[in-house]
Amino acid sequence: MLSKPIPSTGEELPIIGLGTYRAFNVTPNRSHNQLKRVINLFFGGGGTLIDSSPMYGNSEIIIGQLLANNNYNSKGFLATKVWTTGKQSGYEEMTQSIVRMGRNRLELMQVHNLIDADSHLETLKEWKKEGKIKYIGITHYTDKAFDELGSYLKKYPEIDFCQFPYSIARRSAEKYFLDLCHDLQVATLINRPFEQDDLFALVQKKSLPEWATELGCLTWAQFFLKYILGHRAITCAIPATSKPEHMMDNLVAGNGRLPCDKELKEMANFFDKL
Repeated sequence: MLSKPIPSTGEELPIIGLGTYRAFNVTPNRSHNQLKRVINLFFGGGGTLIDSSPMYGNSEIIIGQLLANNNYNSKGFLATKVWTTGKQSGYEEMTQSIVRMGRNRLELMQVHNLIDADSHLETLKEWKKEGKIKYIGITHYTDKAFDELGSYLKKYPEIDFCQFPYSIARRSAEKYFLDLCHDLQVATLINRPFEQDDLFALVQKKSLPEWATELGCLTWAQFFLKYILGHRAITCAIPATSKPEHMMDNLVAGNGRLPCDKELKEMANFFDKL
């Protein structure tokens, strides 16, 4: 799989990650063979970053169990979030998340939707120095929050990652926010790359352009992901799935070449005319 460097350290990160919203919120301590296949395919295809949150129900617990039961604990680049108010409450929630995911430390801890961000970022700066986490991040689920996200990136140069929504149908990040992240040398994680499957409804029964094969795209999922990943500011996309066939489809987008700026314009124009 292709990788891109995390700007703050230069560490290479595979460009296709795995989101777990809804997909991994299942009952703990069961076999979950389908999710086991998803995890096997993900690591077998070169993926490492798995993203979760306390907001996602049992997701953190399930990740911890799947990784421990399949000897993948040392392979994952695990990311989760703090989603509460108050410094002490945040400390307790983040500590619990690390335990749930079966680790002594995590690669990335993010402030979910900027909830009480100033309090939690102070804790995360301390944790980074202590080695409890490797990277600090902030997130939001709406593109209306770009101004607020940007203000935090400028205020806290310690922030390594920013997670936000971006897709071929939702391109407001292109106005200035992607360039801001690039200029500030902040790694980016893209949630909702398929608009929670809404994009597939838009292209139902419609064919890819013939030239999509030149980009290595055989499916709409690959087309949508390649569009996102082609931008210089994008580090990793994290589509969520619990289906092995979708995991395989997504992984293909992480291989081969990525579209250039001219091709990105052609892809957007083609989609807009559908």
